[in-house]
Amino acid sequence: MKKTITTFVALVLVLSTFGCGKKASLEGGNKALVSFNDTKLNITTNDLYEELKEKYGTNILIDMIDTKIFSKEYPDSDEINDYSKTQLDSLKNYYEDDSKFLEYINSYGYKDEDELMDYFKLNYRRNLAVYDYLKTVIKDSDIENYYNNKVMGDITGSHILFEVNITDSMTEEEKRNAKESAQKKAKEALEKLNNGTSFADVAKEYSDDTATKNKGGKMGTFSATKLDDVTRQAYQKLKVGEYTKEAIETEYGYEIFLKEEEAEKPKLEEAKSYILKTLSDEKLTTDSKLQYEALKYFREKYGFKISDEDLQVYYDNTMKNLMASE
Repeated sequence: MKKTITTFVALVLVLSTFGCGKKASLEGGNKALVSFNDTKLNITTNDLYEELKEKYGTNILIDMIDTKIFSKEYPDSDEINDYSKTQLDSLKNYYEDDSKFLEYINSYGYKDEDELMDYFKLNYRRNLAVYDYLKTVIKDSDIENYYNNKVMGDITGSHILFEVNITDSMTEEEKRNAKESAQKKAKEALEKLNNGTSFADVAKEYSDDTATKNKGGKMGTFSATKLDDVTRQAYQKLKVGEYTKEAIETEYGYEIFLKEEEAEKPKLEEAKSYILKTLSDEKLTTDSKLQYEALKYFREKYGFKISDEDLQVYYDNTMKNLMASE
């Protein structure tokens, strides 16, 4: 699809007048672009335009619209350029030399690295727009509720990890046995803790985390914002000096957590940007249509209008299908 961008954009640039029915026409568009002995077979510039418009026009036009809008909303910055350069370099690392990389991006319709960089910049700007839109959707009460119930100060803690060694080649019974084996070790460790053995000694004996077991399971001091939800919630329920009374299942296996210290949590204003980002991510996870609503919001904010009625229909159908697919 992208391979026709250059041709189509060139045609769009020479749009001059609109005929009846609000359909775009081209200057000299009725002249033969391809001619035959039988003139009834001739292909005009307008014929080509109509074909390209139907097949590729919507996506190209949307990119052109968003490039105009979001380049104004989010002018070039180190943030945008650094992100785009990182994406470009990451992709280039898969190829032995520049010629093979160029051949690859050419196959997707990008004539050079600069054009691909523009693509990365556009996507990054769209992402910024989505999050700015969501800031207007999230209520102050949502922010305050999250702050009161989920924001914590920095934690100093330790853990004991019981790995569940499961591979894709295992049978269901083998996977179940692996989990039961980890649970059995965790139960033994908890019994020792409950009987007065120090957390550090139990960690040294039982933990599968080679980075912390010889330090008594100590993970140091860390921001609660860096924790996954399961771990954060486990620490949140603990008082200083307490450990979890059961092993918590996490992405790493089963874990017992000890809260050694907790700093005073940051003020609301200091935590607000993190809360907004977290709530925005949650909203996008539960309702990914919001990303398209955000882009539509910005387009309408700038009062964009499509004068060609066919392209308007294609645009409306594209947005409707995108929303429905999500």
